[in-house]
Amino acid sequence: MRKLRLVRIPRHLIIAASSWLSKIIIAGVQLVSVKFLLEILGEESYAVFTLLTGLLVWFSIADIGIGSSLQNYISELKADRKSYDAYIKAA
Repeated sequence: MRKLRLVRIPRHLIIAASSWLSKIIIAGVQLVSVKFLLEILGEESYAVFTLLTGLLVWFSIADIGIGSSLQNYISELKADRKSYDAYIKAA
């Protein structure tokens, strides 16, 4: 009588597959939500909604982590007991 061997799937493959599955699900939900929003808002209101959403995304991208990097520099300068006014003015 033979024993069945269970095949163990490597953890990184499970993580990669779940990542791809989540991206596919998100894309599907976005397609459905566009159709749903178009029906509810109409073409003109949907265009305004899309424009405002796009502007918000651009503003959040424009930050480019300036706040986080500024916080790191200020922490280093405080630890060295140096002035950090120039960094705050430049940001």
